[in-house]
Amino acid sequence: MKTIFKETVVAGLRRKTITSPSRWAKEYRIMGPPIPGKWSPTPAPWTLAMHDSEAPINIGQKSAQMGFTETVLNITFFRIDLKNESCLYILPTKTPDASEFSAARFDAALELSPHLNNLFSNVKNVGHKRAGTANLYVCGSNSRSSLKSKPVVFIVFDELDEMNQENIPLAEERTSFQASPQIWKISTPTIPNKRINLEYQESTQEHFFFKCPCCSKYIELLFPESLKIIGDNKNNCQDSYLICNQCKNKLEHENKKYFLKNGIWQSTTNGDTEKRGFYINQLYSINRRPSQLAAAYFDSLVDKVREQEFYNSKLGLPHIVEGAQINDLEIDQTIGNYDKGLIKKDTLITMGVDQGRWLHYEVDAWKFPKLGNDLNMIAECQVLTSGKCVDFEELDVLMKQYQIMMTVIDAQPDRRMAYEFASRFWGHVYLCFYAQGQTVKTISIDPDSDQHKIVVDRTSWLDAALNRFHTQTITIPRDTTTEYKDHLKNLIRHYSEKNGNPTATYINIGPDHYAHARCYSEIALPLAASLTTNKNIKVFL
Repeated sequence: MKTIFKETVVAGLRRKTITSPSRWAKEYRIMGPPIPGKWSPTPAPWTLAMHDSEAPINIGQKSAQMGFTETVLNITFFRIDLKNESCLYILPTKTPDASEFSAARFDAALELSPHLNNLFSNVKNVGHKRAGTANLYVCGSNSRSSLKSKPVVFIVFDELDEMNQENIPLAEERTSFQASPQIWKISTPTIPNKRINLEYQESTQEHFFFKCPCCSKYIELLFPESLKIIGDNKNNCQDSYLICNQCKNKLEHENKKYFLKNGIWQSTTNGDTEKRGFYINQLYSINRRPSQLAAAYFDSLVDKVREQEFYNSKLGLPHIVEGAQINDLEIDQTIGNYDKGLIKKDTLITMGVDQGRWLHYEVDAWKFPKLGNDLNMIAECQVLTSGKCVDFEELDVLMKQYQIMMTVIDAQPDRRMAYEFASRFWGHVYLCFYAQGQTVKTISIDPDSDQHKIVVDRTSWLDAALNRFHTQTITIPRDTTTEYKDHLKNLIRHYSEKNGNPTATYINIGPDHYAHARCYSEIALPLAASLTTNKNIKVFL
């Protein structure tokens, strides 16, 4: 009995000394493979100081697998356990992201750590974990109801770049009126000056410096100056190694855990801010050898997906692959010697409409200078007019004025008004839904003709619509607005890898309504052709 009492007293006294997330992690967090046992900063020494940041807003722009998620998870547990505060952990989507996080991260942590297992009394609900009066909410960024109904003190945005950006401010409001709230935003970056990279630029922009074991100067590891590549392709670069960017001496990979141990975060900007920012790349990784990074670099030279992954996931840097964004020169080269409002007769006329606060539209005339099976590939487009209006009745005027054969309109947000518009021009208007998993550049038409509904793959059709500016198979009026041009440039094709498969999607960096109107008019072309020839639409795809 005395032994139990003594152990209880000792545990209570020791608990009083745990005043920071890093001390909490060392005391209570048990890790699994590849480095099982009590949590230690040794595998990722840069995370130690991050644990104990007291800044109200913290930003982590990082490469993949650098310990940031375990850091914010430890802070979350600390605040729930020691401060009895409710926390919100946000991932890009509820399924699969939040579900997988709950199983792979949260449940695994409880299984390995007896203290955590005893702390939480209710863990069956994927989105809600309870520890006494404190709560942990886990949700996806797409659910506005989940983000606006939970008052919390601490919020984590994990992989911010992949989230629904419109809902981020809504989630941040959950900490309003709290005495000492804290927010963490972490992510591998995607594109420059947006999302996590923009947040990082507004922060202290801290890099991790350490004392070189050769020259004793404080340095950091950056690409390409810190990576000495030996060989000329991925198959003969095994001898590549890290070097000090000051003395140029070799830094042994096996000694990283020693010379990085006493590293420090240093701000690289003179601006004073309450927003701390941390940047790290895989050159620091104890698990990732220099030869592996050299091989990834060689892959990036011949493959766009690998190029994007190398800069984003290996170097932790935003990057735009060449040709992924329309530029001013390409737009200027498509400007024709005519003004908007030109009406062409005896040509195939289509219109695309994107819904929003305004109805943005584009009216196009098509000609076919060569033969081929893919109508969109052989066609050349002349933009007759583009603009924006408030009322659907104005679209009615355009339909009659230009004798438009086919219009494709964004089905959302005002589906009722779009449906009524389609009903007024029966058979000449379709409501379009973007969807994943569609066959490349096909158009799935709802068999119920009353619905006026089609479903298409977003990326494939945006490729077809925007590539015209790369291939110069489109002409636009000389008085085309700057707004139209900016909308085209605001869509960037971003490459990534999902479950080992290369994929691409378009990311917007600003308003993009005219770009989607351009896309919908492109979709309308084979639909219009099927009306004029009585041929099945599949003939033209």
